[in-house]
Amino acid sequence: MAALRSYRLPNQPAYRQVAVQGKFVRATSLTMRWIESPDGFCRFCFLAKKKNGNAVYRNKCRRVLRPLFYAKVPDIQKPVWAMVVVTDSSAEMTPQRLRESAQKLFRKMEWDRPRDVAEG
Repeated sequence: MAALRSYRLPNQPAYRQVAVQGKFVRATSLTMRWIESPDGFCRFCFLAKKKNGNAVYRNKCRRVLRPLFYAKVPDIQKPVWAMVVVTDSSAEMTPQRLRESAQKLFRKMEWDRPRDVAEG
């Protein structure tokens, strides 16, 4: 589990940096703000707002999204710091819908292609 913590944004100034300077990409259930990584490592944070649902809903969103994004790290050519925001309310959200939205983000960011052997 300690290795997974290395994929998290390190501190509050990093969150602010991504929120203020980040470019954004949208899918049906997710919005992602991202910047190129200043430290050369991919780092993510997952936000589900309190107004969209209770703590159980917010934790479920994170539990679904973390493995999807962490599994994509080896395929990302240029490391990024990203903030992924769930925009669905608890009434609309299903794990399948989150997975489809994540796949859409991966296609938009061109993370759906595996890295070439010569590059990596």
